[in-house]
Amino acid sequence: MTDGGSEVTVPDFFVSYTGVDRAWAVWIAWTLEAAGYRVVIQEWDFRAGAHFVAEVHRASMQATRTVAVLSAAYLNSEFTAPEWQEAWRADPNGQDRKLLVFRIEECPRPGLLAQIVSRDLFGIPREEARRVLVAAAVGERGKPATAPDFPGGPAGAGVAVGGPVFPPDLPAVWNAPPQLAHFVGRDELIDQVHTQLAASGSVAVTALEGMGGVGKTALAIEYAYRHAAGYDAVWWIPAENPDLIGEHLVDLAVELGVPSDAPAGAILAVLRRRYPRYLLIADNADDTDQIMVLRPAGVGRLLVTSRRVGFDTVGAVIGVPTFDRAESVALLTARFPTIDPVVAGRIAKLLGDLALAVEQAAAYLRRTGMPSGDYAALLDRRLGDMLTRGRVADRPAITIGNLWELSVTRLRDESPAAVELLELCALAGAEPVPLDLFTGGVDRLDDGPLKTAVSDGELAWPETVGALTAYSLTRRENNALATHRLVQAATRRAMSSEVRQARAGTLVRLLRGILPTDIMRNPDAWPVWRVYLPHVMAVLGHTGADATMDGLSWLCDRTATYLGEHAQLA
Repeated sequence: MTDGGSEVTVPDFFVSYTGVDRAWAVWIAWTLEAAGYRVVIQEWDFRAGAHFVAEVHRASMQATRTVAVLSAAYLNSEFTAPEWQEAWRADPNGQDRKLLVFRIEECPRPGLLAQIVSRDLFGIPREEARRVLVAAAVGERGKPATAPDFPGGPAGAGVAVGGPVFPPDLPAVWNAPPQLAHFVGRDELIDQVHTQLAASGSVAVTALEGMGGVGKTALAIEYAYRHAAGYDAVWWIPAENPDLIGEHLVDLAVELGVPSDAPAGAILAVLRRRYPRYLLIADNADDTDQIMVLRPAGVGRLLVTSRRVGFDTVGAVIGVPTFDRAESVALLTARFPTIDPVVAGRIAKLLGDLALAVEQAAAYLRRTGMPSGDYAALLDRRLGDMLTRGRVADRPAITIGNLWELSVTRLRDESPAAVELLELCALAGAEPVPLDLFTGGVDRLDDGPLKTAVSDGELAWPETVGALTAYSLTRRENNALATHRLVQAATRRAMSSEVRQARAGTLVRLLRGILPTDIMRNPDAWPVWRVYLPHVMAVLGHTGADATMDGLSWLCDRTATYLGEHAQLA
């Protein structure tokens, strides 16, 4: 076509993509041009100072065909839909193949996009992806260049796993820890992270919050590898010690060729200028103040992991729960394909589906060769003794036995009353403990920080409960505190016999004060007993044979009466 006598080349393709998928879009554009096509892509062709929407309109109207670089972020972008919809409008029956769709990650093809035959470029070698791309552009058959695997061969032979490994293989600036060998599940959480970090106009900080051992670090590592192609630089910063964050930025300065004595702001300014689409990962941060220096500008992103709550003041927050049972069983069966799924489920239940604990169990089973049924029985009988058994390869110094020590140490300085409350919850049952047990029995508490805090119900008591939940050592469920069974076990293990007996005595007195005495043929008393029975049974298991304990004989007698009244004679 001509414009004022000068010939203008009609582009063959307009590449439609969203910012986080820039690396894939550039690779696609480069590969198509290397095959002889003329491509229009924002990265190369949109003129400085021009109106973005006008440039998109011109490119989509002039190009013969549109390439949609499909990902979860693409589907969530408000800007990309009009780009592919224009190509659909111009060729609703697909006769001219005006819209080519290439998926670069596992994602749905909703609505009208589901009607377009797409091609996947992820999970396959680079050269195979190049062949798929060019073949789609030409419109030729999709017959592979090599023979397929024999269907009767070994399971999984020749099947690529994991996320994309190109382009590029890894960003030029990169120091993330090695990818975990056995990462299972969590796909929805990874998609949430990607959506939050990719969201147009959002605050560029996303925090993964959850209790220690739940798998926040593993999730951040997996995200970095799966979406490495979307970033120019990825830098991992261990943040548990705020005083050392500066040293990790010095390492980044060396990588960038910046003087090592440059201030943090100057280092990050160079990072932004050279690698604008960067990702910083602050692992195990303790509070928002220490990561303020890392807050990104422009299109940079910051991903934080933390046991503490409160990061919603600086960005989006994603709560990381324990594994669901299927994920726990999948992790065990990945390591031990012959394990009985029922036994694997029992082990997972005894460990409360805590990711680190399940990994630790797998390591112990591998090291000792113990039958899985025997290990499950050992967990049931001696859970506290098993907390330190087993080592996870990428966290050799961390076990469930010491995982929460630092949090409790800090909490002991900040709120001794909260530590006392945690110790009481550790001797209770696995079900949530109603806070009324403490507020209704303040006179039965030992003199000390907790009694003082409960006495000040307007201020000190809510702050005490909040101190525990802030460290993710417990979680509040309405008017009750829920404590993970492994946090309970680790807390009991750390208590001296004297402290444990004192806390058990306190619980006996509190329970005697809140439980009705008149049980027989009195249904009005049963709901209260039904709520507290798991905690009664738990504390009786921790009192030993101390018959002199105040209220113990009463509690045993009334508990037996309640069980007998409900025909639970065993």
